[in-house]
Amino acid sequence: MKNSMTRVVDLDGGINFRDIGGYTNSQGRTVKWRKIMRCGHLAGLSDNDLDALEQIGINRVHDFRRSEEQVQSPSCAIRAEFIDDYQILIGDISRFWEFLFEGELTAESSHQLVVNSYKTCIDAVIPPFSRFMRHIVDNADNASVFHCSAGKDRTGMAAALILSALDVPRETIIEDYMLTIEHYDSDKLIAIVEEHLRKANVESWDREWLLPYCSVHQDNIIAFLDGIDERYGGVKNYLITGLGLSQADLDKMHHCYLEG
Repeated sequence: MKNSMTRVVDLDGGINFRDIGGYTNSQGRTVKWRKIMRCGHLAGLSDNDLDALEQIGINRVHDFRRSEEQVQSPSCAIRAEFIDDYQILIGDISRFWEFLFEGELTAESSHQLVVNSYKTCIDAVIPPFSRFMRHIVDNADNASVFHCSAGKDRTGMAAALILSALDVPRETIIEDYMLTIEHYDSDKLIAIVEEHLRKANVESWDREWLLPYCSVHQDNIIAFLDGIDERYGGVKNYLITGLGLSQADLDKMHHCYLEG
């Protein structure tokens, strides 16, 4: 397949559509390509895209979005099982609008709002991420896609958990998270947010206030992982005591998702 060894899955209507394969873990083993993919919403896929995803062998799609997001951008009919009732909300990121309308938003407060949301959501996301990781373990013989709207926040956390389970070094996990800057058009999202602001009769704002909400920063994913370390003593303990995986589950992931 033309794109079998590339990070970005080249689709006509893909949004931030990336493979998390190819990374080397701490034991020198490589994450298999075209087994687990991450992306933004799937509303713009072409018929050729649907054929390409079927050819890859994707049989399960995980949609982390809330109901209103799913209605706004309905997924195209990928020939796979959809699991779309996670309804994940990341902490106080939803308060972005509240801060803005109350006149409390600045570039710094916007950044801290997102960072704090990543750090304080650790327990709240246990129910959905526990189910998600169970599916990733159970579907290890096949290929999975997981996504939210932009493929950056909820999707970034899920990717960090999977790569951590596979013993990929933290610096690599952070680098994978930061690839959104290269492969997602945050300016387009900022323009959409600005249109919402105009419709809401907001008189003035600074684009710098919107950037933390619309893009990614390494502080975000570091806060998520550090928060897990502080609360659970490490990601592996979080996967087991928080998300309910067993050592046998982690061993199965290593066997099925790693080369060698």
